[in-house]
Amino acid sequence: MSTLTLWTPEQTQLISTTIAPGCSNDELRLFAYVCQRTGLDPFSKQIYAIKRGGKMTIQAGIDGLRSIAERTGQLDGSETHWCGEDGVWTDVWLAAKPPAAAKTILHRKGASHPFVGVARFADYNAGQGLWFKMPAAMIAKCSEALALRKAFPADLSGVYSTDEMDQAVEPVMVTAAPALPAKGDAKIFQAGKVAIAKADSIAKLAEVTDRMEARKGDLSDEQYAELLKLACEREDALAVMETDPFDD
Repeated sequence: MSTLTLWTPEQTQLISTTIAPGCSNDELRLFAYVCQRTGLDPFSKQIYAIKRGGKMTIQAGIDGLRSIAERTGQLDGSETHWCGEDGVWTDVWLAAKPPAAAKTILHRKGASHPFVGVARFADYNAGQGLWFKMPAAMIAKCSEALALRKAFPADLSGVYSTDEMDQAVEPVMVTAAPALPAKGDAKIFQAGKVAIAKADSIAKLAEVTDRMEARKGDLSDEQYAELLKLACEREDALAVMETDPFDD
């Protein structure tokens, strides 16, 4: 099992001020773990963290998400379609008006079904930059990111593409009593820990993380982050166990 990436004090200071500004020490540790798990380099601006509404969001470019999925060796192609307000899907968007939505259908080797990501233009449109110049391409990348996370939850869970977050704005700061942290379901959290520990293959671990993603709403942010960390550690251990020692 590989160990957590450790940064020098100088590197940590650089990351905390430029790549992950405003993040706590625990959040920086989680960010370091995600950097190691995904193989993306924060110093090359392949991945970074942004605080919004008091929560850390880890972001990467769509090419980074694609490379992570490709490295698994299980990516088996994808196709993207667009539709207008009439809901009719087409494999190319030629209208001058932006599409109402994009849908990406992604295939994973060995899976019994495809993974589908649907993104509505109204939900993601930032109204400027490339969203104004290339609306069909931008919403297509958002739908692809959704499909990639569904297909590869152990590798991409909690990592969002920059295109998905373009429309997000910093909230206005107001003086208010601090909110109590959300309290997650302790039984579901404990069951998740047990299921991760019992997974004896990467395929079974993927099934566990699928269930974990489906129950994310029942967990606190802290519980979900802990399960994500445990799943990553278990995946590293299983990868070593499944490696043939006689394979050159």
